[in-house]
Amino acid sequence: MKKEITVLSLFDGMSCGQIALKKTGLKVGKYFASEIKKHAIKVTKENFPDTIHIGDVTKVSYNDGILFTENENYECEIDILIGGSPCQDFSRLKINDERSGLNGSKSSLFFHYLRLLKEINPKYFLLENVFMKKEHSDELTKYLGYDFVRINSNLLSFQNRDRLYWTNIPNVTVPDDKGISFQDFKDTEFDYCSKFKTNKTPSRILMYEKQCPNVTYRKKINCLTCKQDRRNNSGLIDFDGFCRYLTTRELELAQTVPLDYTKCLSKNQAQDVLGDGWTVDVIAHIFSFIK
Repeated sequence: MKKEITVLSLFDGMSCGQIALKKTGLKVGKYFASEIKKHAIKVTKENFPDTIHIGDVTKVSYNDGILFTENENYECEIDILIGGSPCQDFSRLKINDERSGLNGSKSSLFFHYLRLLKEINPKYFLLENVFMKKEHSDELTKYLGYDFVRINSNLLSFQNRDRLYWTNIPNVTVPDDKGISFQDFKDTEFDYCSKFKTNKTPSRILMYEKQCPNVTYRKKINCLTCKQDRRNNSGLIDFDGFCRYLTTRELELAQTVPLDYTKCLSKNQAQDVLGDGWTVDVIAHIFSFIK
C-alpha cells in the first residue's frame, strides 16, 4: 500500500469511513465523497474540510484513470472503494411484501456501487448493509464475489447494531467483545429543557414497550435510527417523572464517533445523520487488516 491512499466513498453520509481510516492510522491523500444529504455534508465539511465532494453517485464514473463527476473530473488511482448502499428495501422492519431487495427504488442504488467497483477495480473494497433475508444477502454475495462478515456493533460499543460487511480485505475476523455497557456512559447531568424531548409520564414507557423499549438499566441500547420515536428505536430512559430520548452525546458514543462531531447540527439533524452512519470502531477494526 502506498504511503498515502486515495479513497472513494459512496453514500458517504457524515464520513464515518474517514474517521475510521484516521483511527487505523492509514494516511489518506485524497478522499472523494459521494453524498447528497445536506446535513451529512455539513458535518463532513466541518470535521474534514479537505474532503472532495463529488455529488450524486448516479453521475459518477471512472475510466482510464479519470474519475468523472457531475462537477469536475479528477485524474487519480483509487486504492479503496467504500460505502453503505441504502438499506430500506432490505430492512427486516418492513413487512414481507415491502422487502423488495434490489428491486426497490432505494436499495437498487447498490448497482451503482457495483458498477464503480468494476470500473475502478481498486485494491480493496468494503460494502456495508443491514442484516437481511438470506436470499438477498446471497444475491449481494454473488454480485460482489466475496462473502460477508457479520458483526454486531455491541461487541465494540453499547449499541445493538447487526450489520453485514462485504470486503476483499484479507483475513477479517469478528472482533472480541469489549463488554461495553451503556450504564457506564449514560448522561445524568444536562440542560433538561434544551436537550430532551419528553413524554408526559413514565407510564408512556409501557405504551411504547415494543417499539420504544425502556433501556434505562440495560447494558445495551437498541439500534440507532434516523428518528428516535420510530419503531425499534434506540430506546427511552426514565428521567425525573418523564421519559427521555438519548442525548446527542450518547448518540455519538453509541456510534463511537468523536464527541461533538455533530455539534454543527441541531439535535434532530444530528440524530438523523448518526442514525444513517456507521459504527466507527467496527469499520476501524476491518481496516486494521489492511497491511
